[in-house]
Amino acid sequence: MDIKASTKNKIKKIFGIGPKGAIISLLLLSFFVWADSMVKLIISVNFAGLMKVIGILLIILGLGLHFWSLSTLRSWWVEDKLCTRGPFKYFRHPMYAAWITFICPGIALYCNSWFYLLWVLLLHFLWHNLVKKEELLMGRIFGDKYSDYARRTGRFFPKMINLY
Repeated sequence: MDIKASTKNKIKKIFGIGPKGAIISLLLLSFFVWADSMVKLIISVNFAGLMKVIGILLIILGLGLHFWSLSTLRSWWVEDKLCTRGPFKYFRHPMYAAWITFICPGIALYCNSWFYLLWVLLLHFLWHNLVKKEELLMGRIFGDKYSDYARRTGRFFPKMINLY
């Protein structure tokens, strides 16, 4: 393997589909920010202050999950082993989950916008499709060990009932 291919594989291992997904997510956000500025479809509730507080709490939880995932994943980058501890014990993609399950919905609630909630729904659809390629790669690298891991864990939400 030449140096260029080796470097590309190392970068792909570290970042996965994250950069591609982030760019698409930010482009979608730009569209929804523009659409929201044109229409202003606010979420009509009598407890807007509570929505902001819930939004902030989701953002804080998401950032905590993101940094916990990052610190746990560092050892995997060095050891070349399937990471199944820390948040990876519950999620296959905790760093992505931090953003699309916690931070982005938190932003939508904080901003009190139906458009941002629609953005969050589209993000889930987008990321579920993007990670399939990454999961196929992990299956090729780790074989049955990854298949068993995938059955035990959720993609972006922890599996609540484990039948194994």
